[in-house]
Amino acid sequence: MGEMYTMRKFLRAVQRVSLSILVACAMLLPADPVMASTTNTSTAGFTMNGTTVTGYTGSGGDITIPETATAIAANAFSGKSNITTVNIPSSVTSIGDNAFANTGLTCISVPGSVSSMGTGVFSGCSKMTCVKLQASINSIPNNTFSGCSALTSVAIASSISSIGSGAFANCKSLASMAVPAGVTTIGSGAFSGCTGLSGVSIPASTSSIATDAFSGCSALTTINVAGGNGTYASDGGCLYNASYTKLLICPTAKSSIALNSALKVIGGNAFNGCTRITSLTVPSGATSIESGAFNSSAINTITIPKSVTSIGTQSWSPDIIYGYSNSEAENYAEGNGYVFYALDGEGSGDADDDTTEIQTGNGNYEDEESGEDESGDLTIDYDASNISTSGSSDNSTSGGSSGNSTSGSSGSGTISNSKGSSSSGGSGAYASTTSNVHEVDRTPKTGDGFDPKFMICIALVLVGIGCFFLAKRKTE
Repeated sequence: MGEMYTMRKFLRAVQRVSLSILVACAMLLPADPVMASTTNTSTAGFTMNGTTVTGYTGSGGDITIPETATAIAANAFSGKSNITTVNIPSSVTSIGDNAFANTGLTCISVPGSVSSMGTGVFSGCSKMTCVKLQASINSIPNNTFSGCSALTSVAIASSISSIGSGAFANCKSLASMAVPAGVTTIGSGAFSGCTGLSGVSIPASTSSIATDAFSGCSALTTINVAGGNGTYASDGGCLYNASYTKLLICPTAKSSIALNSALKVIGGNAFNGCTRITSLTVPSGATSIESGAFNSSAINTITIPKSVTSIGTQSWSPDIIYGYSNSEAENYAEGNGYVFYALDGEGSGDADDDTTEIQTGNGNYEDEESGEDESGDLTIDYDASNISTSGSSDNSTSGGSSGNSTSGSSGSGTISNSKGSSSSGGSGAYASTTSNVHEVDRTPKTGDGFDPKFMICIALVLVGIGCFFLAKRKTE
């Protein structure tokens, strides 16, 4: 009996020790993971102020805003380059200024529950390629997608009535843009710097477009306005007022233009940055050219009719202004020191220079020594400086830009390729074709009269002798 009692006591002691060990192990082991519910209520990694997300400290990647959130504060995720995707729940109704600016977002979808958005919300997201903006907002705020240089696809809700200033500025990968029906206003610089944008479609609802809305769009060739628009119209890819009496915007990538015959006014900045158009004929019946109409353009020859009675200040230096004597065109040319050629035979310019032929149509350029140069390679000598120009027979460069002629600096002149004319620069001094064309000696020389061919022959002889003696030693 005593032995049995002792055994039971021992077993109880063992049980107590085992239980203690199990409890200790349970406390040390990690808890089993809890399966996430379909509703995301976790705020791990998010800084919250009530129901507003004010910051983020997580590891980034694909993140989901908690469904307890109703707002995203200004700058909440700004600069978080480790964030690639954000899932915004339908509980969120407002997003503050620059909330996701300069993050690593690649694509974003803003739900229809969002009724308020600040400025620059996604600005500087250089990796973002697509946007689906379903937000129930009336306007795309200023700079919303500014600097999203990889953006190629934009889907905008039909509720949008205006596109703010700089909204898509410098979105360099946008190739085309169909402004949604219902948009009435396109703000200043809305698409400025979109260097890949080649075409824009304007709906019938649009009644206000800033003149610089498409500034710096160096690939833009076409602006099309839908029929029924009571404010704007388009012709030849250019933007006019509805009656075609005022030219508002000529796309900067156009290389030629025929203005509408109903034109009365060329608006300010209409040709600003048009570096591919080199000549222009203003239609008869036009009455005024507003200040800045030709700023930073490459138009070097222009024909202005008698009907034009007002020409504003321009940051522009044409080579020749064609017009009629005693006209506003002549007054403007003389007042600014430009060469004027009267179409009625009473032209002004340097009458003593008889080496230059002014042509209003296509002409043929002939080199005085070698005849017509099919390749378009010319060497022009102006005083002590030489300028070489290469191009096809139909194309050349004006002032560093593409066009029909090559313009030198002040006092140099203008030289056209095989289909062009030789005309003066802004100083009125005409440049003639040089006869001082030099033929380059194509025989290479080294040292003081040593011919490299002779040195090569000596080297080959020495190599041959070496090979001969080497072969002889092997045979021995």
